[in-house]
Amino acid sequence: MQKPKRWVVLEADDRQVHALAEELGVSPILARLLWRRGLCTVEDAQRFLYPGRDGFSDPYLMRDMDKAVARIRSAIDRKERMMIYGDYDADGATSTALLFLALREIGADVETYIPDRFSEGYGLNGPAIQQAKERGFDLVITVDNGISAVEEVRLAREIGLDLIVTDHHTPPEILPDAYAILNPKQPGCNYPEKMLAGVGVAWKLVQALYERLPEEFLDLAAIGTVADLAPLQGENRLITLFGLEAMNAVPRPGVRALIEVAGLQDKQVTAGHIGFSFGPRINASGRLDSATYAVELLTTTDTEKAKELAEFLDARNRERQEIGEGIFEQAVALVEAHPEWLEGRVLVVPSSGWNEGVIGIVASRLVERYYRPTLMIALNGEGSGKSSARSIHGFDLYAALTKCADLLGHYGGHKMAAGFSIAEERIDELRRRMNDIAQEALTDELMQPKIDVDMVLDLGEVNLQLVEQMERLAPYGFGNPSPRFSFEGLQLEQTRVVGKDATHLQMRVKRANQTLDCIAFRRSEDQPALERLASIDIVGELAINEWKGRRNLQVLLGDWRANAVQCFDKRGCGDKAVWLETRKEPLTVLFFQEPNLREIEKRLFGYPWNEDKYRLVLVDATGRWERVAGGDRPTDHVVLYDLPQTVAQVEAALAELQPAQKLYVIHGEADEQYCRHAEVNWLPERNAFTYAYRLLQKQETLSYEQMLQEMRPLTQEGVETILAVFTELEFALQEGNQYAKNSSATRRELSEAPTYQQQAQRFQHLKQVREKLLVASHDTLREWLVTLLLRQA
Repeated sequence: MQKPKRWVVLEADDRQVHALAEELGVSPILARLLWRRGLCTVEDAQRFLYPGRDGFSDPYLMRDMDKAVARIRSAIDRKERMMIYGDYDADGATSTALLFLALREIGADVETYIPDRFSEGYGLNGPAIQQAKERGFDLVITVDNGISAVEEVRLAREIGLDLIVTDHHTPPEILPDAYAILNPKQPGCNYPEKMLAGVGVAWKLVQALYERLPEEFLDLAAIGTVADLAPLQGENRLITLFGLEAMNAVPRPGVRALIEVAGLQDKQVTAGHIGFSFGPRINASGRLDSATYAVELLTTTDTEKAKELAEFLDARNRERQEIGEGIFEQAVALVEAHPEWLEGRVLVVPSSGWNEGVIGIVASRLVERYYRPTLMIALNGEGSGKSSARSIHGFDLYAALTKCADLLGHYGGHKMAAGFSIAEERIDELRRRMNDIAQEALTDELMQPKIDVDMVLDLGEVNLQLVEQMERLAPYGFGNPSPRFSFEGLQLEQTRVVGKDATHLQMRVKRANQTLDCIAFRRSEDQPALERLASIDIVGELAINEWKGRRNLQVLLGDWRANAVQCFDKRGCGDKAVWLETRKEPLTVLFFQEPNLREIEKRLFGYPWNEDKYRLVLVDATGRWERVAGGDRPTDHVVLYDLPQTVAQVEAALAELQPAQKLYVIHGEADEQYCRHAEVNWLPERNAFTYAYRLLQKQETLSYEQMLQEMRPLTQEGVETILAVFTELEFALQEGNQYAKNSSATRRELSEAPTYQQQAQRFQHLKQVREKLLVASHDTLREWLVTLLLRQA
């Protein structure tokens, strides 16, 4: 099971939220989601809800843009040969394809080059630069790399090769001496959007070259932006939004082939599809083979060729998944064999024989499992290794690696992901120093995974219309997550394992008359634990599930937990003693009626193995517990066996419990019979009093036994009540157990008798008890019990 998460309900200014909702004419829920995204004014919110192409910034605000454009135009005019030097991930492949198509369209003599992940590694390298010069290239333009390549750029300058760097990674202290550097993060750059992906920087370059918005390349820019986890805010959101529009309208052959191989022909392509379907297939090209296949797919105009390439990448992706699963299992076994590694706050896992193109994905899965920054290192058997690292929130991975730069070869990345090379002999020292850094940076709270919750909602507040309204916030992704909502105290109506490999968990939850379907991916192992619970809290994303023309609301489950109070409604129980006998866990059984306790004591305690299993407790009229029989130890499972005298009695009794204890209510037919008996005997009907009085009139005296015989089916208690009322009102005279009519009695109301008043009050209390414990709906019963138990917390 996954490590428990901290649920953090994000705060909002309710006054401002309601004002925003009124001014925009939207629901308070949508207004709160806008406010949480920093869109606190009507103008900002409207710009977000109704984005336009005027939201893109002037590309010339980016430092060196004028130099880069002038040099490229000069190269085209002089018919110089240009090389686009890319990277082998999805951002690099889309950047390469986009810039290649854009430059070719305006007459450039341009080719692409992507280094081999395994023989060359990431980024610029000297031999490739030298080879470019020898092949007659005059200008090299990097995409998605180059910002750290100080020595390689120096080499290019020495051999007379102009080099333009376009990159988005965090710049080092010393920048390369390139002809021009396009990177919004570099010092002195005034470009407002600092978080563009590599493909976003390349797209801005094309915008400057074309002197217009190059909308024909927004689809490629969107794929790279989403796949590289660039935050979907500002321009990144516009790129993705309008790129998706293009993909869904008239996709280019390569994108159409990806749509078909992913089985998305009949669906609207979303940012989620890019992240989970397109990105992995494009990345598979560079992880196992060469990213040139992906570039070829994205640039071809041949439909058949695109189909072949997409099917090839799909097959490689499946192979990558199989390889990744094997590496993951090996890595987990390695970690479990070295428990001392988990004593620190950074996990460093080295091994030989691993595919270095896949270990980044495995590192992400290890982060999910152990929740700590994880450095996977693939050793090459020659004394060194290459690493892919992933982090958690609160730990700047790139900054930490920078502090360990003396131990590393090449390294690069950002806060959440990085890569580096290292000599095998330095791994232990790297582990020690990274853990020292993490010890200072990561608090205990940060070491527990967190899930942000936008709002706590009731099931009655959600519907298809709300989800449709929230779609104005899309596209969702990193930096603009799909809204998360939590729901509390839900009855778990059904669970089942689904999926081809039975890895997913489907459940249905209920509250009052509302039901909601949920799906939890890769959490089928949680089913047994869930089925032991009466109620749960959930957090997840609302979505619309379309199946065979029907649209249903569902929750994509992010997490679940046992509700603070577990109340099991087992009413309708037939034989209560059998129910107790068949329970496996130790029970504390609360009795409000001593005869019932004595009966159960005789039935259960005839067997020695039951002596410690059951703790039988008699509750007195004040609600105080008086242990009578069985074990001394408190148990987590408490049973309400029979009906109390008053609501106050059960409320006082429950004050002894803790919310963490599980409470079972097993009232059933026996308790209904008890209420029917009380209705007849505690306060007999008026005609019963009339009949008893007539009996007294016929006889000079009647014994108690005779009266009991004559008044059947009234029981002893009912007859005693009538006789007590008669003597108190002086309707009858009592001598021993003999009763006679009082001839001098005056007319009085039955309700004047103290016994009548007491029995009336007693019966009224029982009616209240019955309403609370017997006839209340499941939700009403649970709400009442939860309120009582939480009051004691």
